[in-house]
Amino acid sequence: MANTVKSNRQIWGTDFPSGGEWDAGCSQQGRWTVRLEACRLYPGGKLFSVVYRVFADRSEVVLGQFPATEQGESDAKTFALAALDARRIS
Repeated sequence: MANTVKSNRQIWGTDFPSGGEWDAGCSQQGRWTVRLEACRLYPGGKLFSVVYRVFADRSEVVLGQFPATEQGESDAKTFALAALDARRIS
């Protein structure tokens, strides 16, 4: 899959907001999303998490984590789109 995603900075001229989410897409069962989260154990205190959110019980499965950099954002979005295409939920 070619990397066709753009970072928040490329689109809006600002960094991805802390606590913000980017939705990769959904199925009838759930949604794949990228979220910038605080994490005191991760370098820089933040990270991008790729999450699958189950609609039925509102649970979440973390599929991957990436550095809180512009490249990390792009990698997280690309990973989320690939997970959506493969319907990967765990």
